[in-house]
Amino acid sequence: MARDGGMEFSRTVLRNARKDFEEALELLAPGASKREVRPVAFPEGGAVKRLLSRREAIGGFWDAASGFHMSLTGAESAVSSVYAEIVSTLSAAADRLELAIRNVDAGEDASVRHARSADV
Repeated sequence: MARDGGMEFSRTVLRNARKDFEEALELLAPGASKREVRPVAFPEGGAVKRLLSRREAIGGFWDAASGFHMSLTGAESAVSSVYAEIVSTLSAAADRLELAIRNVDAGEDASVRHARSADV
């Protein structure tokens, strides 16, 4: 348990929060919490990518169908970007919690060393 400006916290709370972020990452993109994969919202060969590659499946080449295809392509791009940003933010939060745990440990270790070396 540590105290910082009147606020108490523990390594357990920090570790649990980090674990929660990493579990959320795994749900979004298996392997992402271990930085093993680059998360994608719509995998190549998946239903969305197949639909976008088949113009005839969404109306062909007439004007309204072309506009619809452009809208779908824009939506796919927007969702992919937001998905990547969410995964990136969760990953950064997990990394910062890990850093916080290391900083608390280092601070407590330094405090213990200082207390041992102090003349009492």
